[in-house]
Amino acid sequence: MLLRLDEIFQNKGWDTRKRILDELKNKPQTAYELSKKLGLNYSTVKYHLEILEKFGLVNINRYKTKCFYAVSKNYKIVEKYLEEEIAKR
Repeated sequence: MLLRLDEIFQNKGWDTRKRILDELKNKPQTAYELSKKLGLNYSTVKYHLEILEKFGLVNINRYKTKCFYAVSKNYKIVEKYLEEEIAKR
């Protein structure tokens, strides 16, 4: 699959996705933990995590009954590009 960053970050959802990625850079977290830290609805966080996972920017690590999300190597590669895109907005 060709990674199309413009598809991921072209709308208002970009701000939420960026906040999620910033949190995940610190340590892997569950969707529930992210929703509490960011003050967002759990289903909203799950929706954005699914998009980020689809495009290979986050990984899911399952441990017992929990799913922990972490930034992937792909995100680390495109992080500088994304920061430049934010500066343009």
